[in-house]
Amino acid sequence: MKKIFLTLLVLSLVGFVSAQQNDRNKRREAVAIGLRFGGNLASYHYTENTDLNELPFDSLKYRVRPMLGLNVEIPLFNGIMFVAPEVSFTGRGDSRLFHSDPRDVDMRYRAKVNYLEARLPISVAIPVTPNIKPYVFVAPLFGLALDTVGPLVSTIEQVSLDGNPNAQPPVSPSLNDVVSVDSSNMSPYDYGLTVGAGLRYRINFKTFSLVLKAEGGYHLGLRDTYSEQEHNNQSQAQNVNAYNIIGKRLNRGIEAAITIALPLDFHSEDDCFYWSDMQKRNNRGRGLFGF
Repeated sequence: MKKIFLTLLVLSLVGFVSAQQNDRNKRREAVAIGLRFGGNLASYHYTENTDLNELPFDSLKYRVRPMLGLNVEIPLFNGIMFVAPEVSFTGRGDSRLFHSDPRDVDMRYRAKVNYLEARLPISVAIPVTPNIKPYVFVAPLFGLALDTVGPLVSTIEQVSLDGNPNAQPPVSPSLNDVVSVDSSNMSPYDYGLTVGAGLRYRINFKTFSLVLKAEGGYHLGLRDTYSEQEHNNQSQAQNVNAYNIIGKRLNRGIEAAITIALPLDFHSEDDCFYWSDMQKRNNRGRGLFGF
């Protein structure tokens, strides 16, 4: 009985030591710096204006907006959750078509706004394998409308109503309506939520790793993008069929993005990056990423 007990004890110790050694050799999740880029199929939702909501969209050329962001991904609970604070450039707005009966002209209502956004995606991962993790996320965000041309004419551009040269009789350029929309016609900031799902794939090389993420989501704007001046009739744009200030105008969008991130795993046993580990590697004559 004693021999059997001692044998089991030795085998247990050997198994425990072996498991510890394997765990040390396995790379765990670390803080990562990432670049996120993609596109946003943007649109507006009008809360009390069914006429505008029912207008058909213009071509995708005027609706697809770029997204570009820089983030820092922080693992929590050994990589089950991630928080990734991000600063991004995102285009929003949409383009719709309508027919003006008095002139028998097809018109285009187009608005484009570029935002500098601060996002805080919080994701929960499903560890299919140590390196492949599907996840779901929610990302509250706050955006500032950018003004890149001047104090009045900005990347908000214009709501332009383009005459149809094929109309009978033809519509001369002088009859084309342009509704000027400047910073006084647009809320200077926006906030909302983006919810979605994605796939996270970590590629381990000999001395470093890369993280690739592909995700899709739906943006739900919560801030009325009409300005207070417009609601108070202090800065009203020209009143036309496609620009009646009724209710709220909210940002919407279907987003798709890819992120490439570099984990700062200077020590294979740490969940996060520590400057002391980098210093130890430098003291051994090795580079910042172990080269």
